[in-house]
Amino acid sequence: MYRVLVAVDTEMEAPERIAEAVTSLPAADSDVEVTLLNVFEEFNVTGPESGTVDSDDVYDADDFPETVGIVREHLAEAGVSVSTVRRHGDTTDEILAEAGEMDADLVVIGGRKRSPVGKAMFGSVAQSVLLEIDRPVMYVQTD
Repeated sequence: MYRVLVAVDTEMEAPERIAEAVTSLPAADSDVEVTLLNVFEEFNVTGPESGTVDSDDVYDADDFPETVGIVREHLAEAGVSVSTVRRHGDTTDEILAEAGEMDADLVVIGGRKRSPVGKAMFGSVAQSVLLEIDRPVMYVQTD
């Protein structure tokens, strides 16, 4: 069985493109096992009147964003075996950890066009994963 980890962002503009990329893999409907991963980014915010809000306080492991459902539905309709995982932490670290734990044969990540300044200011999870991972990656432009 060929194990594929698909990182699904909350804000993807076209999540069905991720599903199309996966279903284009050879034998996707019979020999591919897909795990959809969504990462709830850690945060800690302190306000003068509201006190501190930590991401642990609002994280729900079962509350997947709509984008995960869209990708899951497209894959299921194509006959692809699919499961879902939600993690909490640094997005890049969690993608790398899940890929290692499941011994993924391929990691699929989506991304959008960004200017060099945008990458420098806001970072890029896709870029970080590409630079740090030890296995094949398929990059899908989702905008």
